[in-house]
Amino acid sequence: MAAADLDYRPSGPARALKLRRSRTLGLLVTDIENPYFPEIVRAVEDAAHERGFAVLLCNATDDPRRELAYINLLLERRVDGIIVAASRVGTRHAALLARAPVPVVLVNSEAPRSGLPAITSDNRGGARVAAEHLFGLGHRRIGHITAPATNAAAAARLLGVQDALRRAGIAPDSLAVAHGDGRVAGGERAMSELLERHPAPTGVVCYNDLTAIGAMRAVARAGCSVPGDVSLVGFDDIDLAQWTDPPLTTIAQPKREMGAWAFARLADAEDGPAPPRRAATVRLPTTLIVRGSTARARD
Repeated sequence: MAAADLDYRPSGPARALKLRRSRTLGLLVTDIENPYFPEIVRAVEDAAHERGFAVLLCNATDDPRRELAYINLLLERRVDGIIVAASRVGTRHAALLARAPVPVVLVNSEAPRSGLPAITSDNRGGARVAAEHLFGLGHRRIGHITAPATNAAAAARLLGVQDALRRAGIAPDSLAVAHGDGRVAGGERAMSELLERHPAPTGVVCYNDLTAIGAMRAVARAGCSVPGDVSLVGFDDIDLAQWTDPPLTTIAQPKREMGAWAFARLADAEDGPAPPRRAATVRLPTTLIVRGSTARARD
């Protein structure tokens, strides 16, 4: 009663020192400007709010030095756990994260040798389904715009497209591959490269939705149309995908489930004895979302 009358608020840092926990988690993302990551952030924050946790958000901008500085900062702030939703951090700083005095969970990336738990989507299976969707529409000249090899999902998604070619009885080495950067500008450059090939692919699986949006720009600049001349499939199903012209066919990742799982793993460790660290990675299934950017092949 007296505390209420005096508008008393307990000191968070003092309580953390006494209880040896702060009910605060760190969340490190690659690039907050990429629409994929705010959806992960929202999922983690929603789950944290329900359990009375706070989240410290760190935007690493894909900078190794900044990533390292943020990891050290979060440890200095005595957070109860760290969620890393940055595809390269798990490999760049795996040893440091594995030695951290608090539990660490990776989202959308893996570091198997580190023993860190991770959750991701089925990147290989999703890309295979994307390519099979194009085959089902009669496309036989297939292209793929990939991302730098340092991107955690790039190799798996390329393998998924190649799996679909094998199933269709098409030699995987016939796949037209161009290298983007995971962003709109890189997708536009890579699609222009594919259009210069003879014959050009009529269906293209893109590394992610931002890449596909850039590919749309390149197709329009070449005087062609989507999906009339080229069908495009993205990956991620960011909110923007449904508002492109035409709306983007894409592979949806279960982003909310991934963020909620990561939080639950840390919250359970904070509320009781930390579970043993395992190298196991949880892979969630993806979903094909068909919109207007894919259609039957003309030929």
